[in-house]
Amino acid sequence: MKRIDGTEKWYRLNRALFLGIVLLLASITVFAAEPPAIPDGWSDQFAYVNGVRIHYYHAVPAPDKPVIVMVHGVTDNGLCWTDVSLKLQDSYDIYMLDARGHGLSDPFLPSDNGESLIKDVVDFIKVMGFEKPVIMGHSMGAATVMRVGAEYPDLASAVIMLDPGLPGKSTGDRPAPQSRSNVPPQPPQAVSDPLAFSMMGEPETLVKQNNYGFDDLVEKGHKENPKWSDTDVKYWALSKKQYHGPYTDATWQAIRGTMRTEDSLAKIEVKSLILKADTSPEGRKDNEEFVADLERVKLVHVDGAAHNLHHDDLPRTINEIKTFLADAL
Repeated sequence: MKRIDGTEKWYRLNRALFLGIVLLLASITVFAAEPPAIPDGWSDQFAYVNGVRIHYYHAVPAPDKPVIVMVHGVTDNGLCWTDVSLKLQDSYDIYMLDARGHGLSDPFLPSDNGESLIKDVVDFIKVMGFEKPVIMGHSMGAATVMRVGAEYPDLASAVIMLDPGLPGKSTGDRPAPQSRSNVPPQPPQAVSDPLAFSMMGEPETLVKQNNYGFDDLVEKGHKENPKWSDTDVKYWALSKKQYHGPYTDATWQAIRGTMRTEDSLAKIEVKSLILKADTSPEGRKDNEEFVADLERVKLVHVDGAAHNLHHDDLPRTINEIKTFLADAL
């Protein structure tokens, strides 16, 4: 029998150790590159509404509880509501939509206009047979549910809006989106962001964004949003890879038109909650003056939170929502 000397034993042991480390790192890399699955007990399906397939997520079913329909902001998807829904699902039956042109829903159509996203939500509620659900939206979704509440007064039992744009004297709120064709050219930069993301642009630009690496987007999300949970960041990253975007000026109007809320807030006949991002004293005053005569509207500024306030301060967001719904329903 051949004897194995100490040198050969050392070599074999270290080779085995090296191969083991390589395989471990490879498995970690593969695992890390995978977007997260939906939470346990959740499901996802499609509904055909307003001429397109709308994809949605359903939290743990609660058929005897009030229904909440959630509508996300531009470039996000329904899973960007995950942390919020996990905190509310014991008390509510929650549905999170992928808006048209987002997530796994159908893309925008050439015939779309400023009514399309509004009618998507209205038809979804009707197709699903919901009776007076709570409707909740963030950003573009906040504008959407604001208009649904105003234009379809008998549809919802309450309206919750996270950082919608409100008219005011100061410029603290975001300006109305521009036309794709009117976006000024950007000056060359010494160091450009390889993961720059835009809600509008040429088709080649929007598709390029879908091809960003998932891990790269997660790293970017953590770096730029240190207050967010790991769950928030990962679903945010997934939403960017799924975003269709408006490929033409005509389809861009579906987003732009949706956010023309004008006097919608004053027309809502049910109790409504507005959670606004932190802003300057002047901005707060403008917001407070705007809702001062609206008895059914409760306005809360979330201290220290930016536009994605449900990610920046989840406990405060959940507390305000629960307190409001306990009174509104």
